[in-house]
Amino acid sequence: MRALSRIHIYLTAVVALALVATACSSSASNAPAAPAGAPTQPAAAAQASVSNPPTSADMVDGIQLQGKNVEVTYWHNRPQQDQDLLQSMLDEFNKSNPYGITAHAEIAGAGYPDVYNKVNAAIQAGQPPEMSVAYQNQAAFYRAQNAVIDLTPFINSSKYGLSQDDLHDYFQAFLDSDKNPQFSGERLGFPTQRSMDVMYYNTDWLTQLGYNGPPTDWKSWEDAACKASDGQNKYGWAVQHDASTFAALVFGHGGQVLADDGQSYVFNSPAGVDSLAMMQRMFKNKCAVEVPTSEKNGEQNRFGAGNALFVFGSSSGMPFYQQAVTSGGNFQWSINMPPTNGQPAINLYGASVSVYKTTPEKELASWLVLKYLGEKAQTTKWAVNTGYLPVRQSAKQDVIDAYKADPKWGPVADSYAKMFDWAQYSKVESPVAGYDPVRDLIDKQVMTRVMTDSEADPKQILDDVVNQANQILQENAPKK
Repeated sequence: MRALSRIHIYLTAVVALALVATACSSSASNAPAAPAGAPTQPAAAAQASVSNPPTSADMVDGIQLQGKNVEVTYWHNRPQQDQDLLQSMLDEFNKSNPYGITAHAEIAGAGYPDVYNKVNAAIQAGQPPEMSVAYQNQAAFYRAQNAVIDLTPFINSSKYGLSQDDLHDYFQAFLDSDKNPQFSGERLGFPTQRSMDVMYYNTDWLTQLGYNGPPTDWKSWEDAACKASDGQNKYGWAVQHDASTFAALVFGHGGQVLADDGQSYVFNSPAGVDSLAMMQRMFKNKCAVEVPTSEKNGEQNRFGAGNALFVFGSSSGMPFYQQAVTSGGNFQWSINMPPTNGQPAINLYGASVSVYKTTPEKELASWLVLKYLGEKAQTTKWAVNTGYLPVRQSAKQDVIDAYKADPKWGPVADSYAKMFDWAQYSKVESPVAGYDPVRDLIDKQVMTRVMTDSEADPKQILDDVVNQANQILQENAPKK
């Protein structure tokens, strides 16, 4: 993820406003009769008390959808294959929902930054989508502009919300990751998928080095990586330019990126210093190799070719790692939780879906779409086809069985199953507005620095960057 400059946002907004100004307004359609079997709605007079957005479950209960012919669009960044799958699921929703809601999925870019740019332009133009994929820190940025709504009233609605059984069926860590500390715990998104930053490792290579399994502490892990490296073509660790990799190291050393109250960055703690010193030492000793940003999917390709023993990356990349190994070294491989200092921790990420301030009717319709996508059948189908984790505990076994039934996964299916146990150790990097430029600082002034400078002081590097990060945090804090 990368943050937009204010100038970039402004220029994008100007273009978007011009497009909006020249667009033709659509004619209003006649409202159809309420579909058969639709739940009864309160009288129209009750709707007058509904604010935009609704701020209580009672307000949500009072929204009337029958006869409104509501249409909503969901912007995302998945490839065409996933777009087709998602739209097929929404087609079923369109047929089955009793309110006449029509939902569409739309590819808004090839990556999260593309969606971020498009959403920002749409917000500035006053034409946001009804829903979009958004990381938690991005949702906080949108909320600071009064563009994203709190989903708590919708979740708690007695008429449209989730029952206690449903709430208990969701993985609690997944739900909690959308509660934003900058906005009094408002839920600025809803999870339809999740992934984790896991350690990919070459099982055959480890066995040749004399290991019976992946190292689980940092000292043993560093030793194995250095033992595997020849300093020329083969390395123990291929490091991509991704702040999430640094966050995984910090978590694994017992630290945090952001303080619990969301008021300051704290990755210059002893855990951060130990993490950075280890990285610096491994580059100095040629146990690790940099994957340039220009090398697309370089960490996957190097791992798949058998030139990197360890790689840290998203669990959602498992299908791509499988393809890289099959077409490359064709060896046995698997995933594991990153090493720790004795306190289990894993970096949980995966963008949620945010709902934008439009009209109460569209906001409710969007929530009902998200509720549908989170049901067991849909989250199971999505997980099996994309490699993401399902959001429901009841879907766990079905997804695991599907992986184990597919011979291409082999023992990796067993490792996939372990991730559900790892969820209890989840940590989230930084769900606050302004994290995108902080990620950029971590990459360029922290990770890149120790990759190339073996004499730099890790503590001084982190202190300097944390000072800058806290200034960015203050600039992006909600205005009182």
